[in-house]
Amino acid sequence: MATNTGTSHVYGIERHTLCLTALSDPSTNRFALATLGITEPAEIHVVDFDSDEAQLNSHVYKHSSGIRALASLPWDPQLLVAINSTGTETQLLKLPSDGSESMDCVAALLQPSTPSQRAPSMLEGGAHAVVAHPLEHCKHVALVASPPSGSVSVFDFTRNEEPALKFMLGSSIRSAHQMDDIEAVAFHPASLSLLSTTDGTCLRSWDMRADPQRPAQTMVIESAHSARIRALDYNPNLPYIIATAGDDGCVRIWDARSPNAPLTEIANHTHWIYSVSFNPNHDQLLLSSGGDGLVNLESVVSISSARVATTHSFGSSNNNSNENGNHSDGSAVARTSIDDDRDNDSDDSESARATDGLVAQFDDHETSVYAARWSQADPWIFASLSFDGRMVINSVPREEKYKILL
Repeated sequence: MATNTGTSHVYGIERHTLCLTALSDPSTNRFALATLGITEPAEIHVVDFDSDEAQLNSHVYKHSSGIRALASLPWDPQLLVAINSTGTETQLLKLPSDGSESMDCVAALLQPSTPSQRAPSMLEGGAHAVVAHPLEHCKHVALVASPPSGSVSVFDFTRNEEPALKFMLGSSIRSAHQMDDIEAVAFHPASLSLLSTTDGTCLRSWDMRADPQRPAQTMVIESAHSARIRALDYNPNLPYIIATAGDDGCVRIWDARSPNAPLTEIANHTHWIYSVSFNPNHDQLLLSSGGDGLVNLESVVSISSARVATTHSFGSSNNNSNENGNHSDGSAVARTSIDDDRDNDSDDSESARATDGLVAQFDDHETSVYAARWSQADPWIFASLSFDGRMVINSVPREEKYKILL
């Protein structure tokens, strides 16, 4: 059922849900959510949002079992990777083009014909999270194993029908570094062999190039948070910037080049945070959602690529002049009318410029919000999903949009 409550657009199915993903279709705002299928039908809902007409349209597909984790694949908007509710099965699914009521299973990662074909890290506990690499040409997908394994396996999907194990953070690596069970993983947005993980309160980065079976730990922050970290994300434009969030109700942003202390801490949630995500186009915008039923839209412009570009632009202007306003040959630099206008309008420009802080807080949900995802078609639109099956479409406030664009 789709409803419109002011600027929010609600798609409610009254089913238990944990997972939401934005499909990589640049032509439409398309999201997919799945039911747990424990006390309700096992379904995958694909929802399109037409922002011009303010309409939601959906198609419901049957599934053999409930789903706890779902990820779209950047290289093909028709493909999804789904982990079933118990974590014992992971399938590559394809949206049907013939109006079928169920999706086609292209490949099964945890259902090979013989146990020896299974990824060693997945032998115990199954999987609880799946993440696809954001680069279209890098067809890598990471599966995070549940306890007692608590490891990460990265598969190469170059051949969709036969995904191959590429990298592994297995039990031996975890033992060597005295790691807790891995909770979350994120791929470096500009590298084929770098990724970050969280275990307990620790944030770690890894380099897979030397030995895919024994990756090198390149960074560790032992106490990145005071409680378990549940989510992390890379800044897509500044890949050394990493956001983490967890059970302490805080979002912290780190510079991997100097990780001694967080660049900033955001404490606008009152419960566990399950999701954190940079805007893929405007990385000064950051989404978070949590157990308090809130979705927070934050501005972190001071540590974004927008601030880096602005600083570079100002720093490179008048590069033949010194700080006193003179050319290097000693002649004075003439002030133009544009310079005067800039001085006169400085107060107005400052007030119209984006600053750090909470942009908007959305309270459309009544239960824990497990996921918030940016649209892949429109950088100003995002969706959030709560446990009671309520998906809400919202957008960046117009005022903030103008601050970013103008």
